[in-house]
Amino acid sequence: MRYLFLAIILLTLAAAGTYVYLGGTRESKITLETTAAPLYLAGQPFRGAVSSEAFGQLFRQAKDTQTRVPGDLTNLYLNNPETAHDTITAFIGLAVADTTKALPTGFRYRVVPAGQRVLAARLQGVSYLLAPNKLYPDAFEAIKKQKLTQRGNFYLERFGAKEASEVLIGVK
Repeated sequence: MRYLFLAIILLTLAAAGTYVYLGGTRESKITLETTAAPLYLAGQPFRGAVSSEAFGQLFRQAKDTQTRVPGDLTNLYLNNPETAHDTITAFIGLAVADTTKALPTGFRYRVVPAGQRVLAARLQGVSYLLAPNKLYPDAFEAIKKQKLTQRGNFYLERFGAKEASEVLIGVK
């Protein structure tokens, strides 16, 4: 029994250490802004359940494409899966600067126009595995505190170099 208790303590310490190492204790920076320039995305559209294999496959394809087409991993969600009963409409891919490059089969370009009023939540030095679970709650809390009205069709996640992550949520 004594060894079980020791094993639980060691596993708990290892999990806490990993969480800290991945940046889990960092705070996000929240700003209200209007996007100044259009954002060009290269990716694939998706409509369906978040838990489907096809959804996960799109993320893997975007990550694989990143080696040939430089850009930040970027996901544009056009509805809130919590209110849509786990069915989402999304565009999964990369934010790119050059739209003249040939894309892999199934990929296409999409433009997010400038002038979007958003609440931006940003983190630096946090693994993209942890970032969404930190950014979304912080952003939703800021929307509530600032008494903003959320525009339910614009959620953009972007995971850049050096563990720079951001979530932009459309507001009115």
